[in-house]
Amino acid sequence: MFVLVGVRDTVPVAPKTFDIPPATTIQDSLNKKYANKLVPDKGLALSVFDILTAEDGKVTWGNGLMYYKVSFRLMLFAPFVGEVIVGKVLSTEKSYIRVSLGFFQDIYIVPSLLPPNSAYDPSQKKFYWVSPDDDGTLLTPEQLANSVITDRLYIDEGEPIRFRVDSIEWQDVRPTPQSVLEQENNDDVPVKSSFDKAGYRILATIAESGLGVTSWWSTGADPDEDQEETQEGIYQDDIYQEEGKEEYV
Repeated sequence: MFVLVGVRDTVPVAPKTFDIPPATTIQDSLNKKYANKLVPDKGLALSVFDILTAEDGKVTWGNGLMYYKVSFRLMLFAPFVGEVIVGKVLSTEKSYIRVSLGFFQDIYIVPSLLPPNSAYDPSQKKFYWVSPDDDGTLLTPEQLANSVITDRLYIDEGEPIRFRVDSIEWQDVRPTPQSVLEQENNDDVPVKSSFDKAGYRILATIAESGLGVTSWWSTGADPDEDQEETQEGIYQDDIYQEEGKEEYV
């Protein structure tokens, strides 16, 4: 779920911080630049893990900033397809369930990735699952709609949910022009959903045994203890950046 990526960059340090140890100011400047930013086709940058090397700072003419050429390791949130993660249900729409990890909220479970015998309850505005009988007989949409409410296992907001990463999608999201923003303030213009606005989103499935709301399979253990960080400690020295010019290989 978390990986370390090697990065080389040139970072400026302001004159007002010259009395602070360079290691501190360099790391602060790097975190300001990278933290909570998307690295295209890589993942979500969280923070600087450590600084590997730093050359002597140089002051250029004009602004008084001290520039350091550094190499460091950046921690990314980059789950792989097939990884099992535990999050919390953030919200529910008719077309998806949105799941949050706290620091990342663009995880979506669409109806096609729900377990069999699942349906949407328009009165409750939630999805629910009806556990199949011993014969494994699937219910028709009509039978699901007329099922007994006490037999329905609803997916409520705030509940811990275990899911498997089904696919990862990237899309080019550009800033919305001011004229369009003004039009969106009118009631006649539909506002894009979080699903459409997400530049980096994860499609997740709970259509397997053991997945879904953790209370469905509860054995008395803390569900958060079941989560494994299987990709921790992976190093990829494949991002290079020099003063605003980026190249990914």
